[in-house]
Amino acid sequence: MRKLAGAMLALCLLAAASFPAFGASEEKPDGTDTLTVEEYELLKTGSSRERVDVLCKKESAALVVTLRSESLMTEDIKKSDISIRKEKDSYRISGSPSVKIISKKEDNLTFQIRFSKITYNGKAPDFGFQVKYKGTGMESIPVHIDITEAEESSGGRDSREDGTGQPVIRVERVGELQPVQAGEKIELKLRVTNTSRDSDVEDLTVSMNPDPALYLLDQTNSVYVKRLDTGESREIHVHMQVGPELSGASLSLEVESKFSYSSSGGLTSGTCSQKIMVPVKGNSALGQPLLDISHVGDPGVVRAGQEFTTVVRIQNTSQNRAASNLVMTVEPGEQIGLGEPEDTRLLGELGPGQAAEVPIRLKAAGELSQTASQMVGISLKFEYDGGKGAVQAAASEKIVIHTQKSGGKCAVPTPNIIVRNYSYGGEVTAGQVFDLEMEIANTSASVPAENILMTLDTGEGLSINSSSNTIYIPSLAPSAAETKQVKVQALFQSKLQSPKMEISFKYEYMDQGERKQNSTAEKIAIPVYQPDRLEIQTPELGEEVRVNEETAISIPYVNKGRGQIYNVEAKLQGEVDALQKNLNLGNFESGKSGTIDFIVTPRQEGTFEGSVKLIYEDEAANVKELEIPVQFEALPEEIPDFSQEEEFKNAEKNKGFPWIFLGGGAAAALTGGFWALRNKRKKAQEFLTETQEEWQDE
Repeated sequence: MRKLAGAMLALCLLAAASFPAFGASEEKPDGTDTLTVEEYELLKTGSSRERVDVLCKKESAALVVTLRSESLMTEDIKKSDISIRKEKDSYRISGSPSVKIISKKEDNLTFQIRFSKITYNGKAPDFGFQVKYKGTGMESIPVHIDITEAEESSGGRDSREDGTGQPVIRVERVGELQPVQAGEKIELKLRVTNTSRDSDVEDLTVSMNPDPALYLLDQTNSVYVKRLDTGESREIHVHMQVGPELSGASLSLEVESKFSYSSSGGLTSGTCSQKIMVPVKGNSALGQPLLDISHVGDPGVVRAGQEFTTVVRIQNTSQNRAASNLVMTVEPGEQIGLGEPEDTRLLGELGPGQAAEVPIRLKAAGELSQTASQMVGISLKFEYDGGKGAVQAAASEKIVIHTQKSGGKCAVPTPNIIVRNYSYGGEVTAGQVFDLEMEIANTSASVPAENILMTLDTGEGLSINSSSNTIYIPSLAPSAAETKQVKVQALFQSKLQSPKMEISFKYEYMDQGERKQNSTAEKIAIPVYQPDRLEIQTPELGEEVRVNEETAISIPYVNKGRGQIYNVEAKLQGEVDALQKNLNLGNFESGKSGTIDFIVTPRQEGTFEGSVKLIYEDEAANVKELEIPVQFEALPEEIPDFSQEEEFKNAEKNKGFPWIFLGGGAAAALTGGFWALRNKRKKAQEFLTETQEEWQDE
């Protein structure tokens, strides 16, 4: 009895130890984390399956990135704890990215981030963002992806080292502005244009600095335009008032533009300054007529060595004084020369309110610098009637000529070689030799790739089985693909993992008669699973099974596989009473052994034929089932022997009392009952001990 009580106490203590302490707090992850890019997919917007092979400038696509944490488990982080912040690069995103956790609770945290729409500006293919876990105290984790499908418009990755010329932000007056006079309030409409054909500008701020005789009526002298794509324009309004005294013959508004643009794979700051002329009525203190110089014949973007004609407009804004003996002089810049024999022209007289348009022939130098524009000076000398005779005066202005840097002829887009698809025949188990089939594609639609050398670097977990790790492909035509197959063996590992294989390409292509070299590389992952080897032996029963008596069905097992099996469940099937017919046994790690036990009580004699169904999951999450037949013969229920009681009654009728028979019968009954009880307690104690040992193993 003491042994049975001790066993029950041990069982209670073991059950109590399996529960967590009351009030124990869940630990939050701290420190730092490292994120590994498992893969990315570039898909057509609005489609969840159709892939994008080439992404060109100003094109859009959806991007799905799969990340795996090296230090956090799935149970440590909720989806709502993951926040994404986009970095500044060559891509613009629309909408907010979404997050989806795809890993199991007991595995390392793996999640997908979906950017529903990204738009490429044709520069560096790198896509960057930061991941932060809310409430953990961890720092933001930067993630950068080289999107190989992105095709650079400036001629390949190597061209990024050359940089991009600064965009010119042109600010011009919109509509006609009548000459102003002292004390007048005016509204100036300005058009801000990004004249670049290659680069968008971001964080654009336009600042106004007027002449002392002009006062800004707006609350600030700056307007935040934010962003201008290539060729895009935006209008801004400036409210000013003319001062009470006009000390000069002209007024101007200096406009400065500050912005950021992509160059050499990053963001670079740029500035542009211009002057907007405000015509003044010819009644200044000096009486000098104001001559307005403007550029009306914009020739567009000028290439190196190009000859072109532009037009300069000169207007006399005075209402009562003429400009006579007007002489115009053209002052060429360093890289813009005069295409005419004379740099001076005699224009004669301009009456009040009159204007003249003068064509000028110019020529760009054979080599142009990185600067996106050049200046040409216009100087005027003239005379006017000051009331006491002729008075000499002068005016000057500079006009802007937009230029394209030398070598502006677009280079051939660099062809990229990628692994478009690969397959390995379904599931791969450790030790298996399988065929790895890869579809190699040239992403360029116009340039072939030649002398392609493909190298496979298997790293840990995989091995090339039947050939060299180098494959030669003579050429791939534009948009063509070729399939290659190699035999690979998955090596035995201690646990489930996805070994990586790095595939690199070195090749050549022709760019305007010049042979150039390029290289690309990418990684593919192949999930490898450990095969399960769960060995089940023949069920064991007691020496004899009787009706209405408990007996144990024990099924020995051993996990001989290198991996763990999960969610093991045993079900007893058949017409027999049992203490429990369904057992949830948890997980069996590698090398674990024990027995699966059912306590049954047959209710009728004869042959019992049933089975035990064993259900579990392997490392690939595949559900496996095993059925173990169970058969035993149930003997009739044991009936007590009452023969001694009959002898006692017969002896009572005779003389004397049968003490000898009573003593012998009682002793035999007590002895038999004692040994029967002892055998039952011994079996129960052995079963309880085995069960405790199994629980301790688990």
